[in-house]
Amino acid sequence: MLLTRNQLMIKLLRWSYLFLWIFLWGCASTSGNEIDLLYQEIMDVHDEVMPKMGKIRNLEKQFRSAALTSPNATELMSQAEVLASANEAMMNWMRNFNNDFQGLDEEKKEYLLGQKKQVYQVKELMNSSILQSVELMGSAID
Repeated sequence: MLLTRNQLMIKLLRWSYLFLWIFLWGCASTSGNEIDLLYQEIMDVHDEVMPKMGKIRNLEKQFRSAALTSPNATELMSQAEVLASANEAMMNWMRNFNNDFQGLDEEKKEYLLGQKKQVYQVKELMNSSILQSVELMGSAID
């Protein structure tokens, strides 16, 4: 069966539209998937460090209490402030995080990349403040 030139062009055009649609759909879903992965990474970091807030508050209380009777009161109060700052950084990040950010995919991606950077900074601050505190008070603190 031979196709006329017009029939061949129409068939070629249909296939071109099909491939274009598949290509565009694939690009769109990749972008959405990338956004979902970014969001999930942010939430994973949050979920990792959120339980440490209780430990940070306990350590802060211990340092403030120990500072009342210690000759190293200035150092202990300084460490209590470091812990309070780490706790406040997490609270601020959680208050300011918009998990329902509206916008184009590129805007969402840009927003989430900024949030990812911030949550990793908060994680580092929290972990380092705990480590410094444990080192300062000794390994007996749990």
